[in-house]
Amino acid sequence: MARFSNNQKLLLYYYRHLLPICMILFCVNTISAQKPLFDLLPSRQTGISFNNTLNESENLNVMAYEYFYNGGGVAVGDLNN
Repeated sequence: MARFSNNQKLLLYYYRHLLPICMILFCVNTISAQKPLFDLLPSRQTGISFNNTLNESENLNVMAYEYFYNGGGVAVGDLNN
């Protein structure tokens, strides 16, 4: 087994404990500093109103059709008219 001097033990301590903590703190700090890509605007400001109504029936429901709720949202540019 290799023997380490006091300086080497101290260096190993820094690499094993403090370096990962510093890396985690650096990553958390950079993630929170980013601005969001989009802002939520109210429908009265945009003039766009959307209501996503899914009408379940005996033949068309989540038990009969597993993907009933998939794609139930609206995407950017999803315009009917």
